[in-house]
This record gives sequence, C-alpha cells and structure tokens, in this order.
Amino acid sequence: MKDTYDRINNICIVILTFIAVTFALIYTKSILIPFVISLFVFAVSGPGIEWFEKKCKLPRILAVIVTMGLFIFASGIVSLFIVKSLSTFIAGIDVYQERFTTSIESSIELIKSYGIDLDGSLIKDKLKNLPVFTIFKKFTGGIVSFASNIVLVVIMVLFLLAGEGVSEIKSTMLKEIFHKITKYVATKFTMSFITALIIGVLFFSLRVDLAFMFAVLTFLLNFIPSVGSIIAILLPVPVLFLQFGFGWQFPTILIISGLIQFLIGNVIEPKVMGEHLGLHPIVILLFLLFWGLVWGVPGMFLAVPMTAVMKIVFSKIETTKRLAALLGGELS
Repeated sequence: MKDTYDRINNICIVILTFIAVTFALIYTKSILIPFVISLFVFAVSGPGIEWFEKKCKLPRILAVIVTMGLFIFASGIVSLFIVKSLSTFIAGIDVYQERFTTSIESSIELIKSYGIDLDGSLIKDKLKNLPVFTIFKKFTGGIVSFASNIVLVVIMVLFLLAGEGVSEIKSTMLKEIFHKITKYVATKFTMSFITALIIGVLFFSLRVDLAFMFAVLTFLLNFIPSVGSIIAILLPVPVLFLQFGFGWQFPTILIISGLIQFLIGNVIEPKVMGEHLGLHPIVILLFLLFWGLVWGVPGMFLAVPMTAVMKIVFSKIETTKRLAALLGGELS
C-alpha cells in the first residue's frame, strides 16, 4: 500500500513540475531562446576550436576569435544574399501583381467555360484587399528581431568560450549531452546543406526568382523534423505559379524537390544519423508540437536536441528513469 502511495505521489510531483516548468519556459522564452541557441553553438564550435588549437597550433583565444569570425562572416554573407533576393523581389512586385491578375482572370474564364457562374469583379476586389503589406511588415519585423537575437547569441557564445572548452568539462552527464548535441547538429547541418545545395542548383538552372533565398530557407527548415521539409517544398509554390503559371517548370520543380527531400530525409539521413539520440519518431513529433507551442518557430528548430537533453537528464534521476525509457520508445 505504501509503495502504491509513493508511486502516485512521485507521478503527481512529476506532472506538477512539468506544468510549472512549461509555464516558466513560456514566460522566460525571450531570454532562454537566445541562451539555449548559444549553448548549442558553443557545443558545436568546440571541435572547430580544438582543431585550430591542435592542428594549427593557435592559442585558445586566437582559435576562438578565428572560429567565431568564420561563423559571423558566413552569417553575414548569407544575410546579404537574402536581402539582395528580397530587394529584387520587391523591385519586381508590379510585374508579379500583373501576372497574378492575369492568372486570376484566366482561371475565372476557365471556370466559366464549364458553365459555372462567378462574379469576377468581386473575387478580384477580395484578392486586392488581402493584407499583403501587413504580412510583409510582420515578416520584416521578424527578420529584424532574428538579427538582434543573432547579435545576442554571438555575445553569449563569446562569454561561454572565454571559459573552459567542451573537452575540459568534468561532468559525465554534461559530456554526454554535448557529445550528442554536437553529433546531431553536425549530421543535420551536413544533410541540410546537401539538400539545400541540390535544390539551389535546380532552382538556379531553371532561373527561379528568389532561388538563393529558397535554398537558404530549405537549409533552415530541414532542421525542423518531418514538417520542415514539407514547408520547404510548398513555400516556393506561389512564386513558381506567378513566374511560370502552369508551364512544365511548375510540376517539374515540385516533383524533383519532393523526391530530393524524400530521399535525403527518409533514406540517407536516418542511415547516417543512426539511433544515437535514442528518441522514438512519435516522441519527436509530439515534442515538436510541444516546443512549437512553448517557444514558437525557434522551439520547433530546437525540438529534437532539447528532447534528447531531457531524455539524458531523466535517465540520471531515479524517479524519471521510466519516463526516459518511454521517450526512447520502451513501453515495457
């Protein structure tokens, strides 16, 4: 009887703790998101810094400066290309609007040819009143917010790197966490880069507008498990439709993009990634929704490594060991 009471008591404590932590994560997300991202960057930058120290014989401070310099330089180059793509798109907005109007008129005429009566002027008025500028304002505001977070992340990473390196950490649990995060991010980075490179070559070869931006978004969205690759395929659809209409380029690009995402995401990546995270696919999807609810889009990017960290921490605590096994798909 006492064992049953203790078990129920432990379960209740875990549930209440989970609820309290969830509310704390939501309330402090503006601080925690940049901090967690900086921890991941710190973990991933460790091998690069060690390489500069051992292979190039650089002092630690110089190795840190070179590594962070390369990171900032790469981020700056990518940002410049994205801004250039957006400015090109904005400069040609009148052309897109004309194409859009022509496509709508053609679609209305096609529907009318089948005997369906439509009020074309009403449809045009509704489409003209779509909150495009509001959406664009929010999008640009999001870019500015993201850029400010990047600056904060860089500052936090520099402070973290000023201390001990990842290899000098003594805690077994922290070493395991940093090892798994580094392995996951490195593998995911490589697979996402290959996917984005192939998609970019496809888009550039067919002269798709905003090709570079879509390649970068493909790279970023592939860090969101399952859902990200679908969004990356569907995101260029409006631009493809406005640029090519229903020409052969439209279905060709969608089919080839879908095949590339499927082969790399569902065939190659699982073999390269292996089972080192020890998370069940259903658990990944559930926590993708959870972290998306708690931290929004950044939470979806961080869902897998954060859940892997939770599993490692739970496995070290006696009360939550069964929960860690459950995250790994062990139901018995």
